Amino acid sequence: MSVQALREFINRHVASATGLAALGAVLGARATGTPLEPTVAARIQDLLAALGGGDLLADVGPDDARPFLAELRLSLGIDAKLLREPVRPAGWSHTEPELLQAGGDVSAGFVQPLSRLVVPRLEGLADRLAAPGAAFLDVGVGVAGLSIAIARAWPALQVVGIDPWAPSIALARDNVARAGLGDRIELRALGVEALADEAAFDLAWIPIPFLPAPIVPIAYTHVRRALRPGGWVLVSAINPNVDPASLAFWRLRTTLFGNGEVSPVGAEAHLRDAGFVDVHTLPSPPGAFLALVAGRR
Repeated sequence: MSVQALREFINRHVASATGLAALGAVLGARATGTPLEPTVAARIQDLLAALGGGDLLADVGPDDARPFLAELRLSLGIDAKLLREPVRPAGWSHTEPELLQAGGDVSAGFVQPLSRLVVPRLEGLADRLAAPGAAFLDVGVGVAGLSIAIARAWPALQVVGIDPWAPSIALARDNVARAGLGDRIELRALGVEALADEAAFDLAWIPIPFLPAPIVPIAYTHVRRALRPGGWVLVSAINPNVDPASLAFWRLRTTLFGNGEVSPVGAEAHLRDAGFVDVHTLPSPPGAFLALVAGRR
């Protein structure tokens, strides 16, 4: 590639990269109710319009803005670290509170599709989660964004969140205390390979892209043992049906998380090898990068 071709490539894509940051600034203003500086706001609107997104925010209120803002903060934060530290080993070893919290805020946004689209598809799960004594296992709890959101969505649910990363667990404890959910969310500083519970949970969540590949089979075995008979596990994988650029992007992103080789087919095979039944990949919305694979003990 010539120097001129490199210049053309950068010029072609830099506006879109800045457009995402600008969009995040507008979403932040919506989420907090703090207006942008007028001249900057006008230039942002011009850029978004030129990129074809001038009307995207017309009906977006504060509650709608927050999950999108979290996604952009996480994505752009990881991109910035890739630019600054290209030789940094892959894996989730971030310590910046703002980046850790952004990851938790993104995971909290999973509760709405979970309750509307996922739980009704899994036999018996809705009744289980609403019953007294119901329990949820959050593997890789991070800063407890998902655990807090799930506890609020299902008031009868007890939650156990596990994570070996000390900076995340420290923030998680603060977040749980601030949410007033210390009596319902138990946090443990341990990896899934050290999980010893038996027949204790009705639903478990495993974010496979954050687990090193050698840990994955162990995780399935330990989580299956920890589920009650008839309980379900959900694992995340990369949706292979997106366009080539999106697939390449998400394989890079999940490699930076720790595991970029997670396909639904592979996840299904590992779940069956661990003894799960009713294993299947759930339908993904058009364009979704994430595929969810379910299995039942």
